[in-house]
Amino acid sequence: MGAYSFLLFNLVVTAMITAVLSFRYGNWKKQNKIVTLVHCLSWWLPALILTTLPVDIATAFYTNCTSTPLAQPADRSQLQIVSPPEQAQPQSKLCRAPWLYADSRILLIFWHTVYWSSQFLTWLVIPIMRSFSTAGDFTTLAKLRTALIDNALYYASYLAIFVTALVYLLVKRAIRLDFGYLKVLVITAANTWGLFLVILFLGYGLVAVPRTLWTAGNPLISLRRAYFTLSKRNMELADEEDKLNELVEEVRQLKSGLPLNHPLQRHLLVVVKQAQEITASPGSLSRPDIRSRMDLSSVPPVHSDPTGLNLKQLTRLHRSLKSTRHRRDRAEALYWESVEHAIWIEDLNTFRSKHRILAFAQAHSGRVVRSISAHIPVLGPVLFRAQAYWYCYVRLWLFRLLAIVLALTSLLMVWSECTFFVRSPTLSLVAGLVKAQARQDDYFLLELSSFLTLGYLSLAVFYSVFRLRLFNYYRLVGSHHTDENSLLFCGALLCRLTPSLCLNFLGLAHLDSHISRTTLNVPVNLMNPANSVNAHDIQSTVIGGTSEAIPHYNVETTYTRFMGHLDVIPFIASGFNIYFPILVVLLCGLTLVRFGDRILHHLGVPQLLDHWIDTDNVDADSPNSLVEDAVQDGRLLLRKERMMLSRKERLTKADNELQTFSHSSSSNSSRSQMEDRVHLLESADSMDRDPSTRLTSGQGSLDAETNFKEENEVDLLPPMRYSNFDRLMQFPIESSQLVEYSEEEIKKQFSLSPN
Repeated sequence: MGAYSFLLFNLVVTAMITAVLSFRYGNWKKQNKIVTLVHCLSWWLPALILTTLPVDIATAFYTNCTSTPLAQPADRSQLQIVSPPEQAQPQSKLCRAPWLYADSRILLIFWHTVYWSSQFLTWLVIPIMRSFSTAGDFTTLAKLRTALIDNALYYASYLAIFVTALVYLLVKRAIRLDFGYLKVLVITAANTWGLFLVILFLGYGLVAVPRTLWTAGNPLISLRRAYFTLSKRNMELADEEDKLNELVEEVRQLKSGLPLNHPLQRHLLVVVKQAQEITASPGSLSRPDIRSRMDLSSVPPVHSDPTGLNLKQLTRLHRSLKSTRHRRDRAEALYWESVEHAIWIEDLNTFRSKHRILAFAQAHSGRVVRSISAHIPVLGPVLFRAQAYWYCYVRLWLFRLLAIVLALTSLLMVWSECTFFVRSPTLSLVAGLVKAQARQDDYFLLELSSFLTLGYLSLAVFYSVFRLRLFNYYRLVGSHHTDENSLLFCGALLCRLTPSLCLNFLGLAHLDSHISRTTLNVPVNLMNPANSVNAHDIQSTVIGGTSEAIPHYNVETTYTRFMGHLDVIPFIASGFNIYFPILVVLLCGLTLVRFGDRILHHLGVPQLLDHWIDTDNVDADSPNSLVEDAVQDGRLLLRKERMMLSRKERLTKADNELQTFSHSSSSNSSRSQMEDRVHLLESADSMDRDPSTRLTSGQGSLDAETNFKEENEVDLLPPMRYSNFDRLMQFPIESSQLVEYSEEEIKKQFSLSPN
């Protein structure tokens, strides 16, 4: 694939993936269009960097192969310098071009455009847009002024650090005051901060990703975790509703106390309108007493000003109301997501214990399976059985197998992080893999292995970013419930971390000679008949009286040439960039033993405790009893939600049947209106001729009508208890009314004992 074809394909594919993720987490209908565009760009540019770097690596090896002919003697330990007449011509035809290839000049332009665009977003545009989106001001200019003021300290601190480093280097005469050195200095400073964050996130992600998959493969632990999460989300929802109620009550008091002719009355109306939308929304302020107390439309205005309200206080109230409303909506969405997941995993455990996995598959089948089984009944049982074994057995074991593979991969990554700076022998497994594939001249496997290795490192880092939760302020939530501030914050982190992550990967692969201090041999194919090398590419040494020539080729990517070697500051070049990644061992160990959870437990933060979920049969006086109480509370909450959802679905079904009956009756009467008129005229003439017929026909029609009404009224009342098969076929999607457990079944199936 050519350079332009690859870049076009990469642009389109990464843009589609970014759009899907942005649509999943963001709310395109409600959020600002400029915010949507900026955060999509901030997610798209890092994806371009990660997908293009493996192609750059293969292109670097291919370019070195075509430009530097090497001889392949029988004894590779001894290479001889030949005279110029015997020098072989370049054997470029023996170098197979990579399947994905891009010219170095095009890649250099690409790196300039993508890197500086991402840095412009993360350091200038996104911080201002974050403050602008969360500002509570009532005009655009006021929001922009607030955003600039909020970021003044942010920019001043970074400018002071940069000027201090610049003065230090000028005094030490480490750099010259020209554009090239300043560019490398800016990149060095940005990537040093990025490398610090990359190592922190790697220390968590390399352990958390395999452990999450291992936990997902254990249905019993997953059930207890689902109960605990449901209880925690319920408490979060209650807290956010209480905070929102307090803010709405404050708005109510301001409306009742602010005069109609007050200068801030028009701004207060904006806040009152948002508060009215909150009280009128279906899921907010669900308690009737609070809803009636927060009715803002019935509050009479009072011609007094006891509050001493000013614009700054009203702006702060508006900002708090917006953020609290979104957090309440987000907490509600997370709560119902936890309910659905808990229902699913509870049904999975129940049907697995009863060996009725086919019934579970019928109840939780997707739309595609139901559609195929409806149109092709023969395939229905086959699809249901395959889906049953997939959910109940294959999927669980696949999670465990994948967790083991990723755990071993994490160990290899940690080992490479600790040994990539060693010159000889090559201890970094990533570097050994790259060199082995380069010797074989297999650029496809080189690109594939580089993509997979870099992809796993990116998964570990970005998993930590997407799971990041700073004081419930920045948080990514699916189903369109992520606020603009969190989307922009995540985009800024991605733009800041990705270049440093790529430089760290190049160091692991020994593709940055100023970090690894090593040389790379790139031999051509063994079929190469040439037996000579260029004299200027040979480093001659004398060992034991004999002359030995060692090839010295520094294979560097276009990305490395663009970024520079980051050795302007000696402390960073020879110390931080090399030895700081070893800290990932300590961070992985702390994550493995859940050091953070233990600290939070002793600090009295039980809602963040996840370590003790995996245990059972906790004593009442045990310090883990709080977690056990949360698990039991989540179990009771799920029972309540099951009953409410089942009752709601039965009532909805009855209402739908009633509406269908009413609609069919009205349509039949409208279609036969003219026929009824003709029939009535004919009946009237016949009844005038025979009075006895009038009574008979009238009584018969009355009886028929009465029987018809009675029959349909009986059909409108669904039975209160269905058989298992009828309930599964009648409600194939909503598992909330899949099973109604008795007390004995609940105690037996959800005691969570091994038996």
